[in-house]
Amino acid sequence: METDAYGYPIRDPELLRRIEKANSSQRIRNPQAELHDPIEDNQRIGPIIREVERRAEKESMVLGMGRCHDVWARMEQILKNEHGITWYPPSRMNTDLIYD
Repeated sequence: METDAYGYPIRDPELLRRIEKANSSQRIRNPQAELHDPIEDNQRIGPIIREVERRAEKESMVLGMGRCHDVWARMEQILKNEHGITWYPPSRMNTDLIYD
């Protein structure tokens, strides 16, 4: 069973599917590459995600350590609530990395 960076089992089948897809497509050229959610490569969804990222960066009041988690949480919420898009941040996609 796949586990996250803290050793907890990943039980979300959609997340597991996207991790597998990212591993098979994004790590071909560089096995150490940081994975991103494959939906970011979708021609229709990618621009929405980038726009939401800019918005979340502006809205975040966190400075320094932990900022990435705040931005990603805002992105997840905006994408889900306003666009109906389920997006997984790098902290969920990269089961071998811990972000600060």
